[in-house]
Amino acid sequence: MINSKNLQSILSVVVAALILSSCGSNKKSKTELEAEAEVYEAAEKQLLNEIDKVVHDMPPPSEVPYMLMATGAEFNKELINPIENAKNYYNSADKAALNLGAFASDIGYLSSYDQAQDALKYMEACQKLADQIGIASAFELELMERFEKNLGNKDSLANLINYALDVAEQKLEATDRLQMVALVLSGSYIEGLYLSCMVLETYPEDLLPEAQKNIILEPIVRVIIDQEKPLDDVIKLLKDLESDPVIAEVIAEFDILKALYKEDLKDVKTRISEGDKTLVLDKKLLADVILEVKRIRTEMVQ
Repeated sequence: MINSKNLQSILSVVVAALILSSCGSNKKSKTELEAEAEVYEAAEKQLLNEIDKVVHDMPPPSEVPYMLMATGAEFNKELINPIENAKNYYNSADKAALNLGAFASDIGYLSSYDQAQDALKYMEACQKLADQIGIASAFELELMERFEKNLGNKDSLANLINYALDVAEQKLEATDRLQMVALVLSGSYIEGLYLSCMVLETYPEDLLPEAQKNIILEPIVRVIIDQEKPLDDVIKLLKDLESDPVIAEVIAEFDILKALYKEDLKDVKTRISEGDKTLVLDKKLLADVILEVKRIRTEMVQ
């Protein structure tokens, strides 16, 4: 997170700007300037607290893929964002940030299924995307070498990608690029949710009897249902940031998804909280949510 030294530097710049702007006909008193500086400081702290909340509520990039593997679903490379798409994001910092988050979740998926060589290629793509937003050091040579040396250890790979994304977020925060942090988190969030939805949608219908299949897939259904809270957190963070066309588009898409969560799953969440034993948690309950997640993710990776 932004340490006190960095925060003081930011506030110093703000105060200096306020003093300079007061040199015209509408001069402000010292008390007024101090009050405005306090407002800026409070806003900065609020944004940092919101980022902390998103990170706390959202599963790390490696967690959901490991849960997907535990269902017995076979590896499907078609689910992840093709690495060839990386070059499409080099001319847009916003798209680079979104898909840096997406690729981090994809690495978690690849690692959980022992697709080590492909995971390494995605790490290299992440390094290039990080460079596009000025934080290539988050994927420094030492980290890349550690990743390559641990290709046979999926737990180590998972820890390393979680660590790399955490470092990337910290470096963005330390340089006051909170928009980029929010977009990286948004990309990681939607890709993890997309992978969960697609495992449900593509799980073979005839592999197991219906009742047994529902038991196996129920944890994934619950994961998707539980993603409403981090979705709310991400939306709040995005709305508190200065908007640009990409952020405005993400907000609009996420607002639609939020409405579907509220409307389609209201009864389901009530029955879960009441311990309804007759409730069957299957993909039919999530049909609209899955459709919207697929649409948002398509827009993100284009």
